[in-house]
This record gives sequence, structure tokens and C-alpha cells, in this order.
Amino acid sequence: MEEYLHHMKTLRSQMNEVEDQAAKISVEEQTHITTIQTLEKDLVSAKSEIKRLKEDTEQMMKARGEICSQILEKQRKSAVLDSDSHTLAQTLELIKQERVNLSARLVEKRIGSTLTELVEKWESMYWYFLLNSFFFLLCGNDAEKNLIAKLDSAKSKLVKIAQMKSKLVAENNKMKQFIEQLKCSAKDFKTELLEMDIKTLEVEYEALLSDKAGEIDYLQSLQKQIKQFKVNVVNSFLLHFPEIRVS
Repeated sequence: MEEYLHHMKTLRSQMNEVEDQAAKISVEEQTHITTIQTLEKDLVSAKSEIKRLKEDTEQMMKARGEICSQILEKQRKSAVLDSDSHTLAQTLELIKQERVNLSARLVEKRIGSTLTELVEKWESMYWYFLLNSFFFLLCGNDAEKNLIAKLDSAKSKLVKIAQMKSKLVAENNKMKQFIEQLKCSAKDFKTELLEMDIKTLEVEYEALLSDKAGEIDYLQSLQKQIKQFKVNVVNSFLLHFPEIRVS
């Protein structure tokens, strides 16, 4: 009986130990489960953080690409502006040279005015010769021939003056064509940079051309009048003095 009680006591003691170990194992298992759950949460959080970092990296790369594109575009625009600035400087230099040339043309215009005065003087001389032709005709054929020679000489000089004026007009036409070509070559630039100088040149040119055209018309009309008047004078004298014969 005592042995039975001893075995029962030993068995109960072992069962208590097993229960204690089972309780410890259960506690450890729960601890491990909690740890695993915590690690899983940390893993999910880490994955989410990695995804966010990846998205941020992609956005940064995209922004970097846009910044690089903007830098390249600004560099391209800067190069274009440098080229345009250089071309504009050359164009302005050409305009300055053209203004100098037009100034020279204006000097030629003043010379043309002087030539006009000379024409007026030759015209006065011509009319003087015509008014005195009555007396020379009465003096004989030699005096008449001298008068005609002088008149022809005056007419020749008038023709030379007209040729000089025609040459000036031709040079002015060439200058206008050059100005038009210069305007076409500068059409890609802002017109307000060139408008003032170009308009000034055009006004000066139009005034010069108008003066030259008027002088040419005047010379042509003067030549016709002189020729007709000469014919009328000779016919009138032949009518009143039939005994006079022009050889």
C-alpha cells in the first residue's frame, strides 16, 4: 500500500512537471507567435517603405530628366540668341555703312542742285543767243554759223548734264535695291530695332529720287522747247527776209 502511494505521488509529481513544461511551452509558443506577427507587420511596413522609396526615386529621376531637358533647351536658346545677336550686330554695321553711303549720295544730290543751277545759266545763255540771233543773221551766214555752233555746244553740255543726272538716278535705284535686300536679310529680327533707320533712309531716298526725276523731265522739256523755238525763229526770219539763205 505504501508502495502504491509512493508511485502515485511520483506520478503526480511527474504530471505536475509535465503540466509546468506544457505551460512554459505554451507561453513560449505564444511569445513566438507574437514575435512572428510583429515581424510580419514589420515586413509589410518595410515593403511599403521600399515601394514608397521606389516611387520617390522614380519621381526624382523623372524630375531630373525634366531639369536636364530644361537645361539643354536653355542652352539651345542661349546659342540661338548668341547667333542672332551676332547676326544683328553685323546687320546694324551694314546699316551704318549704308547710312554713310547715303550721306555720300546726299552730297551728290547737292552736286545735282549745283548742276541744276548750271543748267539754268546755260538756259539763260541759250535764250540770250536766240534773242541776239536777229542781229547775227543780218550780218551774214558766217555769224549765223557761229551762233548755231554756240547753240549746239550749249545743247551738248546740257545733254552731258542730263547724262550725269541719269547716272545718279541709276545709282540711286541700285541703292534702293540694296536697301530692300538688306531689309529681307534682317526680316527674322525685331523690326522695331531697324524700323527707324530704314524709314529715315527711305524718306531720304524718295526725296532724292523725286528731285532727280523732276530734273530729268525738266531737261527733256527744255530741250524740246529749245528745238521748237529754234525752228520757229529760223522760219520767221526766212519769211520776213527771203533774200537770206541759210547754207
